[in-house]
Amino acid sequence: MLLNGVTITVFEITENKFSALGEINKFTHLLWPDNYAGYGTFELQAPVTEENQTLLREGNYLWTGGTTAAAIEIINSETDTKGQKNYVIKGRTLEFLLSTRIIWGTYSANNKPTSTIMYDLVNQNCVNPSDPNRKIPYLTCGTDLKIGSKISHQKTGGYIYDDLLDLSSESELGFNVLFLPLEQELRFVVTQGTDRTNLQALGSILLSTNLEDILASEYYLNTQDVRNLAWVQGEGEGSSRKEVVAGENIQVKGFNRRELYVDARDIQSSVYNSDGTTTELTEEEYLATLKSRGLVKLADYPRTETFEATIRTTGGQYTYGKDYFKGDKIVIQDLDLGLQVIGRITEVTNSWGESHEMDLTFGYSYPTLLKKISRGRSN
Repeated sequence: MLLNGVTITVFEITENKFSALGEINKFTHLLWPDNYAGYGTFELQAPVTEENQTLLREGNYLWTGGTTAAAIEIINSETDTKGQKNYVIKGRTLEFLLSTRIIWGTYSANNKPTSTIMYDLVNQNCVNPSDPNRKIPYLTCGTDLKIGSKISHQKTGGYIYDDLLDLSSESELGFNVLFLPLEQELRFVVTQGTDRTNLQALGSILLSTNLEDILASEYYLNTQDVRNLAWVQGEGEGSSRKEVVAGENIQVKGFNRRELYVDARDIQSSVYNSDGTTTELTEEEYLATLKSRGLVKLADYPRTETFEATIRTTGGQYTYGKDYFKGDKIVIQDLDLGLQVIGRITEVTNSWGESHEMDLTFGYSYPTLLKKISRGRSN
């Protein structure tokens, strides 16, 4: 059956085929994510029918419209108490493709916008690699808007996806792989949400218990894992080893000082390029690269602060998808708790079953802020 008007189209995408196979006309529940940075996991529950058996196969892709698609990776069939056989299908959105490639060799960049580095990593290892066997079919790179602060970055090996997560977390940039069926294209893009927290400016968003936008809320704070200063050591031995201190304020002291040691000996001043040439970093460039590594590692040890809010998504003063969007920063206020926090919308999850629900996650699901759902319901 079609639930609340949602349509699920199944695609087959191989090295030489990009085509729609049909639609899932019978299903009972669908949980569908749309993340600001990285992949989300979907879940589809549907009866075992001849049509569903044909379409719901490993490696096929599901699309519900928009620019998000996901691959079928887990297929489970169950029999309920009434004897009906049902599928439980799970998988990840297209960003998971970036976890199938590593940084082949050494990547090195000096004083470049973070978005440029992210595009470089994907282009060199997934879109236009020197080995054509490494290319991900149909994947392209979008236009680099040169957003995020300028940093120096060097990495040898490791997964592309993990490095993108670290860079996006430190810079608060989003990244997605867009599904564009008309163009037969999978497009990698780096984005930046709109800051709607200036309450004196047009387009600002304030959700408040006082205005009945928030139906329920809970506050959580954890500072156990906080680190705010990193001592980073690079190449060399003993007293001649290169080192740098990284942190928002290197003068932090006393009880507020939380130190982290980062072994970055993999970062080298002589970078061997894939074409056989060698690039020599200056002392300034090398130390800037060490500092960038320290800042990325510090982003893994944040002050964990979450504001769990049940948001009115219909009938309120603001409407998601019209007044504010995925990736935007907004102000959330609970006068009873005496709290006002700034939350970035990092995940939007739609759920179709007996009713339609939309869940908004504020903050970073991973690795900075704990994940929390904000829910609104429409029948």
